[in-house]
Parts: sequence; C-alpha cells; structure tokens
Amino acid sequence: MKPIELQAVRVVRGTFTLDIPRLEIEPGAVVGLVGRNGAGKTTLLETLVGLLAPSAGTVRVLGMDPVDDLVAVRQRTALMTDDMPIFSMSAGALLRSLAPLYPTWDGALAADLLRRFEIDPRLSVGQMSKGEGTRIRLVLSLAFRPPVLLLDEPATGLDVPSRRRMLAEVLEVVKDPQRTVVISSHQAVDIERIADRIILLDRGRVTTDGTPADVCGDGRTLEDLLAAGAT
Repeated sequence: MKPIELQAVRVVRGTFTLDIPRLEIEPGAVVGLVGRNGAGKTTLLETLVGLLAPSAGTVRVLGMDPVDDLVAVRQRTALMTDDMPIFSMSAGALLRSLAPLYPTWDGALAADLLRRFEIDPRLSVGQMSKGEGTRIRLVLSLAFRPPVLLLDEPATGLDVPSRRRMLAEVLEVVKDPQRTVVISSHQAVDIERIADRIILLDRGRVTTDGTPADVCGDGRTLEDLLAAGAT
C-alpha cells in the first residue's frame, strides 16, 4: 500500500480545477511540490486531508478515504500551514490540550521539539513572533509522529539561515523509512536540496515528476527551471 494514491482525481474550486490522472507517493519519500501561485499545490494538500472533496476519482491516504474517514486520516496525517489557526494560550497548555486527540501523541518528543525550536512553553501564542508562530505550528504537526507529513510553505517569513536550520531539524525528526513528507514551497533552492522527488504543478496539472536531476536536467537548477516558466 502506498501512503498516498490518487486515481483520475478532479477537484473543482471556483473557476480552478485540479486534474490528476494518477499519482502515487512511496513510503519514506521526501517530495517537493512546486509551481507558480495558483498552480494547485494547496488544493492538492487540502484534498489529501479531506478539507476538499474531489468531484471525481479516488483519493487514498494510508489506504483511507480522507473525506469518509476524516478523523482517522487526520489522526495519522499532519497538514501544517503557516497560517493554520491555533488557540491563543501558552505553548505548553496548547500541547496538553491537543495531546488527548491523538493516540500516537509523544509527550517527550513534544518537549524536545519545544527545546529544539527554542520556544518557551510559558509563552502565549498571541505574543509569538512570526518565526515562533511557524515553529509552534511545526511542533503541533510533528508531536504525534504522523506517518504522512504535509507542509505548505512552512518557512514563510524566515531568513535563509533560520529557514534552513528549521528544515534540517524537521527532516531529522521525521527521518524514518516509513514516513512520507510532502513540502510545498516557493523556495526552490531548499526543495532541490532536501527533496528526493519533485512534482511540478501548472494550472492544476502535474507537468513534471521525477528526481531533482531528472526534473532539472544538466546544468540547470530548479530555480532556473521555474524562472524560465517551465511550470
């Protein structure tokens, strides 16, 4: 069983349509999802966690339908966005309030993540900086050890050293041959550096899918490819 499988999927969102005839992602893969604004990256990720229902086709995450099995999928799949809403309370209280919702919640890991990401558990969410807000959202997404981790622009607003350090920490935590990570980002340099597979979306369709070397070709970077309008 592949952790992510899509067959003949169409998702209509206003005037936009995501159209994916077939997509499978293997266990243990770190996949970079790239494309221009409006290419369908967020639509795809939200479909994988049941926030959007396809108008046609089948979506399976860990063998389950994200709409029909919403709770079970969300207990084993994390979608982290830079603006996902979280309760305004202290970081420690927030973690304690969410822990009972996830059978696999790892309190020791949650405490370690607060330390790694330099978040004071007494700090209120409402008092957090942009960077701290990003990091607490990552803690929430990692603490229950999801076998599927979806990150939608996880480092928006961070400077280059902070962004790279944060991504390195995330990949260290999730390093597991059975855990699948999909990262949507405009930071082409980061994606090319950390992903073992790149999926390019353009106007709701997958235009290129392969290893960084296969996608970029000889002598080009992913940034060059995107700048040239390949997506």
